[in-house]
Amino acid sequence: MKIITVVAALLFWGACTVNIYDYSSHSGGGSQPPDTVFIESGPESAPLPPPFVPDTVFWEYDLIGEGHVEIEQCGNWSRYTLIGCVAETDGVAFEARPVMISVVSSDGAVAREYQIEFACRMQSYLVDSDGESSAVGSSTSLSSADRTALPAVTGTELVTIVANRTSFPFLVEQAVSYDGNWLADGTLVYDAVFSSSEWMIRDICTAGQLVVSSESPDYRMLFGDSERRLLQQFFDIFVIHDGEPPVLPVGSAERAVRN
Repeated sequence: MKIITVVAALLFWGACTVNIYDYSSHSGGGSQPPDTVFIESGPESAPLPPPFVPDTVFWEYDLIGEGHVEIEQCGNWSRYTLIGCVAETDGVAFEARPVMISVVSSDGAVAREYQIEFACRMQSYLVDSDGESSAVGSSTSLSSADRTALPAVTGTELVTIVANRTSFPFLVEQAVSYDGNWLADGTLVYDAVFSSSEWMIRDICTAGQLVVSSESPDYRMLFGDSERRLLQQFFDIFVIHDGEPPVLPVGSAERAVRN
């Protein structure tokens, strides 16, 4: 009888995997003594969780005025983009979109990255009149063949943002991305993304006077009070207070899940 019991015990141990954890590499030492032996069944009886990638969730946070913040979230990654800060003049419509990207680590630390996007529409006559120095369009005949490519001149300013008395020039070759196209009606549209910093976003969003200017094509526009109010709200709510209004609610979050 003893022989049968011993043989059965050996078969049981042979069908299992023995893992020894000495906790020597753990800073906390763990709650178990170093010589603890754990007996686990074989890998065929321990199914792994199925792979799962969460869909990115999109929603909008409405601000006071004609603007909102587009919010994208996926896991510990979030992106916040201000929409609606537009300045317009004859032939030009220019939108400035400050962006904050945050990543939360496993220990709760938050790493942030800042960008600023520019979206511009301008009539072709503005680009025509500036000759070869234009940074955003072809200087010669604006035929459909010429408009397939928009040459960028190295070292040429795309635009300059003036916040109070501080000028921030944005060079084409420093853009993270640049995409320009000619529309069928002759309108030139471009989108450009530039890396930024928190202090630059702060100066632009909190400026008492904000101007965008370009030398080629030549234009200069002043952002109005409503646009500067949108910038201020974006900075207060999302950059400073992580999405929570500082005192009173100034908007509402409307969540819409999309793939």
